[in-house]
Amino acid sequence: MQASPDLSPLARVLTVMFAVLAGTAEPSFAAPDAEAVATAASPRALQEILDRDPGTKEAVAARAAALGLVLIDVRIGTGKAERSETRVAGGGKPFADCDAPAVCPPMLVVPPSPPDFAIGSPPDEADRSDDETLTPVTIRAFAMAAHPVTVAEYKACVAAGGCKPPEWLEPGGQHNIETGSSRYYRNLGEALTGPGQPIVGVSHTDATDYAKWLSKLTGHAYRLPSEAEWEMAARAGTKTAFWWGDSLPADGVARAACVGCGSEWDSKSPAPADAFPANPWGLHNVHGNVWEWTADLYCEDYASGPKDGSPRVTDDCAPQGDRPAARGVYSLRGGSAFYPVKAMRSAMRVRNIPGFRNFSVGFRVARDLPPGSGAP
Repeated sequence: MQASPDLSPLARVLTVMFAVLAGTAEPSFAAPDAEAVATAASPRALQEILDRDPGTKEAVAARAAALGLVLIDVRIGTGKAERSETRVAGGGKPFADCDAPAVCPPMLVVPPSPPDFAIGSPPDEADRSDDETLTPVTIRAFAMAAHPVTVAEYKACVAAGGCKPPEWLEPGGQHNIETGSSRYYRNLGEALTGPGQPIVGVSHTDATDYAKWLSKLTGHAYRLPSEAEWEMAARAGTKTAFWWGDSLPADGVARAACVGCGSEWDSKSPAPADAFPANPWGLHNVHGNVWEWTADLYCEDYASGPKDGSPRVTDDCAPQGDRPAARGVYSLRGGSAFYPVKAMRSAMRVRNIPGFRNFSVGFRVARDLPPGSGAP
């Protein structure tokens, strides 16, 4: 038997490389971290494992199923650049359909609703309103913006001719911060105009136009979220008044901007769109900062509307006792930097006419996922 020559380290490496290229040897890859997958207990942990080693997809999917979670293949991008990427729903990893920065909002995959999900608040929740009756709703997986639409993102639509300017840049308007006589918006300074600030001074019609423009730009179905979708995404699996609990945290860390939240923006201006810690699914500023338009026509009796997570689009509310039926108004969620703590509860609902514009009102968008994705 002929002895093998004693090769130098470099020679051994080259020999292995040539063997692989010639098909006479198999490349060696690290085995999936089976223990990490088996002990992962959250969608975020599973997403991190999948990001480190895509080869774990099958094992991650099995672990996700055991935990009642789902993996979803999302079509991302536009035209020839469109690709498929896997997300653990609720795993907090954003995606964007535009390569250019500050055009398409970063989106997060929201899981389908669990069997016991209900919109509204329990009867013993402090400061609850009569229109928060717990109502079971079934919601399919969808994508939700990680933060409210920013000034830069909205201005991209204005520049492209898809959106009207916000009220504070309306040509000839009295509230125009450059030419108007009013200081209604002007006093906010860079908190109004900064590219990373949430867009405000936009109506429900403006918000809807932005979603339509984004759909045309990307080829994906963008829209305003329904009330049920908004609330489920804000809660991120919790049933408390806020995603972090039933009251402001006692650790001294501000988690929102509101009247009494303890942030530097309280009662003064909106905070940056991605300020404060995100909720467990990666969404920023679902509590406080700016009110957010939803797709629903407001009805005090939410239970009389759709139960599949879709918005109420028919103006058919019935009178409630001696109160006349609500007509022609849309729901807003989330509270704002100018409203008290109780207004930013997950279940809190307010409404206004579709043309209403204000320095504390903005929006975030949702995006449909392919049919069959993560059905509950």
